[in-house]
Amino acid sequence: MVDEGTPDGRGRPDFSNDELFHVLSDASRRTVLFHLRQHRAATVDELADVIAEVNGDESRGVDHEHLRTSLHHSHFPKLVDTGLITYDPEQQIVESTSLHGNIGEWLDLAVRHQIQFESVHEPDSQPDERETIQVLLVDDEPGLPETIGAYLERENDDMTVTTGASSLEAVTRLEEESFDCIVSDYQMPAISGIDFLKAVREEDATMPFIVFTAKGSESVASQAIETGVTDYVQKGPDTEQYDELADRIRKAVTGD
Repeated sequence: MVDEGTPDGRGRPDFSNDELFHVLSDASRRTVLFHLRQHRAATVDELADVIAEVNGDESRGVDHEHLRTSLHHSHFPKLVDTGLITYDPEQQIVESTSLHGNIGEWLDLAVRHQIQFESVHEPDSQPDERETIQVLLVDDEPGLPETIGAYLERENDDMTVTTGASSLEAVTRLEEESFDCIVSDYQMPAISGIDFLKAVREEDATMPFIVFTAKGSESVASQAIETGVTDYVQKGPDTEQYDELADRIRKAVTGD
């Protein structure tokens, strides 16, 4: 039998890989979905308690009212819009709808590897808000990294972009300079973006790494998640995607 609202019958609502990745990239949303996958339904108070426990906030006396407000106004609307949960504000009950099949597999990967937008660096290792974010942008398409880099620097005063035309060139850059974030295409000759990510993770498990590619598929996103990517942004035909990339870079580095 085909699940209601899931045309392919595999328990997946109709939205893009990029949207799914964005939903799963937030730690609180992952915790909500993982809990609902196990228990099917929960109250808002129960979910706030679970998030506080998972984040270690219980010992720090975090304001649960703030957590409930964040769930109600930020996380629940996004999860409802994507068809993953239903929420009854009057009863304060949240129920899961489509957390099996492909969605469940992606959720397992996300929880297992703890992909997040917020920086995984310790606070004292984060760049000062007034400092420039040093970005290494890697893409083999002739002229494209220079075009993207020039746009990012022109529109964002807090970014400096160094470009590379291949993963091998990027490795050399990393040996010579220090960067706050790496942005890499997926499909490149010799060493793909995923292989480059693997090499980076062997040396630095915390470096923000964003895959920025026109090749959008579940297999690409799954490989990126398994390898420890920080974020996954799909290329588009206009500069709006460059603005989106800038926002994701800033969020990955600063945690804002």
